[in-house]
Amino acid sequence: MKRLLVAAALAAFASSAYADAAATFKAKCAMCHGADGAGGAMHKASIKGTKEADVLKAINDGKGKMKPVKIDDAAAVAKFVSGLK
Repeated sequence: MKRLLVAAALAAFASSAYADAAATFKAKCAMCHGADGAGGAMHKASIKGTKEADVLKAINDGKGKMKPVKIDDAAAVAKFVSGLK
């Protein structure tokens, strides 16, 4: 029973973290990369499925015309982007 409760708590936390990362992506990234990461006004190429480490590096260090972006949960956003299909 205890394992079931722990598993349920972890699932709820993961869902919440995913929702937070999705909201951050929508607020800070979608304007340039598109709502689903398939490309947008400033960056025409898709970023869907980009390696998590590469996304995190781009957020923190910038890449091409993109300047570094201050995102408190950058690791969660990087994980979210890497999971886009």
